[in-house]
Parts: sequence; C-alpha cells; structure tokens
Amino acid sequence: MTKLNLTLLNQTFTATLTENPVAQAVLAQLPVTLTINRSGENEYYQSLPTPIQATAQGTSQVQAGHLYYFAGSNAFSLNFADKNIAPYEVIEIGTFDDANLIASLAQGPQSMTVELTTK
Repeated sequence: MTKLNLTLLNQTFTATLTENPVAQAVLAQLPVTLTINRSGENEYYQSLPTPIQATAQGTSQVQAGHLYYFAGSNAFSLNFADKNIAPYEVIEIGTFDDANLIASLAQGPQSMTVELTTK
C-alpha cells in the first residue's frame, strides 16, 4: 500500500492511498503544498495544480478519516465528519492512518497549509 505524508498544524500525519487510478494520479502530482479551506462541518479542500483525467467509482456518502477527490472542481479533500453530500459524488483516494487527525481537523482554523509528500 502506498503511504502519503500530510504535514499540517505543525504535525506530520500519514494516510494510506486507495488502489485506484485517481489516487495514483494524485500521487503523481506530489510533492505539493496547498492552502486548504474549511467547507461546512465535514471537510477541508483545495484544487490540485493539474486536473485529473482518471476516473473511479464515486460515492455521495463521505466518511470521517477519508481523503477524497471531487472532479467537479479538481479538489483534494480531507474529511473529518460523516456526511451525505448527494447529489454530488466524490472518489475515495485514501484513509488517515492516525485517528487524531480527525479531531485536529474538526477543531482547526478556517484555512491552513498542508504539504503532501510520499512516505
């Protein structure tokens, strides 16, 4: 399984990428530093530098502790709460290895910088 480092809030966390073409396309863009913005009560997101052409099965039911890609805005998303986002769909690209990241994001600021690198 491919690992990803997420450096934010002065800490480094790891995530395990899902085995799908979209996760591999995100991986190909690393390393990257993004200013992610809080959206509602469930996620932080930001557009990636390059649009992803790959596709995979989508879902409208997002889960805390998962990484997603939203093709509609070429967005990378870190989710810290479960939520039904229908009629939108996102593609799961990974899961947090450390559940403490969920709490850190839930209590985080409106925006922050995240550095994504391969482990």
